[in-house]
Amino acid sequence: MKLAFGTGTASGASWVTDLSRSLGFTFQEVDTESIESLIAGTEGCDAIIVALHKLTAEKIAALPSSVRCIGRLGVGLDNIDLAAAEARHTPVIFQPTYAFNEVANHALAMIMALHRGLFQANKGIQSGEWIPAPKIARITSLQDTTLGVVGCGRIGQSLIEKAKPLFKEIIGFDPAIKSLPGVELVSSLDELLKRSEIVSLHAPYMKSTHHMIGAKELATLRQGAILVNVSRGGLIDEVALVESLKSGHLDGAGLDVFEKEPLEADSPLRSAPNLIMSPHIAWYSQSAGPRLMEWGVKDVLGYLSGNATLNGKFAVGPF
Repeated sequence: MKLAFGTGTASGASWVTDLSRSLGFTFQEVDTESIESLIAGTEGCDAIIVALHKLTAEKIAALPSSVRCIGRLGVGLDNIDLAAAEARHTPVIFQPTYAFNEVANHALAMIMALHRGLFQANKGIQSGEWIPAPKIARITSLQDTTLGVVGCGRIGQSLIEKAKPLFKEIIGFDPAIKSLPGVELVSSLDELLKRSEIVSLHAPYMKSTHHMIGAKELATLRQGAILVNVSRGGLIDEVALVESLKSGHLDGAGLDVFEKEPLEADSPLRSAPNLIMSPHIAWYSQSAGPRLMEWGVKDVLGYLSGNATLNGKFAVGPF
């Protein structure tokens, strides 16, 4: 079988090459930016496998007839037009469990660094300052602090379990989940924001969650709150976030994801105070990267061979 990988997915590491040798498939990289390059790069391929590459309705409709499956290396599905895949009868397989621990760990690391003022303290010392403790950050006692988790799926639940021994209480908001042992699920985002000193976002990105944290929601947060987002950049109105940080209403924020990636050179986020940023790496560990590639490839090949998927799930199909 022959697989097409979105540009950059199959290069820079031996993961795909090693898999192709052990599993007996051939592969090539494809430029997904234009319909013309997509068609040329997938002709004769049995499937296309993408990471964050966008597959719009027009691109999916234009795929050669040889392409019988789409593999998504990751959790989010906002970069793939699922309705178009459904209309074309093309299954979409994604990997919701490959790195839930890594992402939860990244969120917790950002929470702890922001809460303890490590970013501000380190920056001060590097610039020759010796800032006394009360001026570093708000630094409440975690035993007196409420953590609010927005989105209580696998990653949210992993964070909750790791954070339970640290916080006074943890509350969650997720309309899709009715109960969660040991966690109070509140009925609205507004209630969670009002009650939480620290908020971590783990919701999927879709039309209904676009800018779910905007100026109004940021103002609802308590003075001195901390906000962390390791899910999707579109969940937060970045302009409103910058204003909230500059005004001092937020004590700090941590972002691993952005509305436009890579982050634009003139983004106001680059000069926002008390903001920790990482380049969409929460998913990564030395084992998670190869694991994602192996699971993604094996599940696509499994479907094409008429076998069951082992790790991933179908967002569309199977047909």
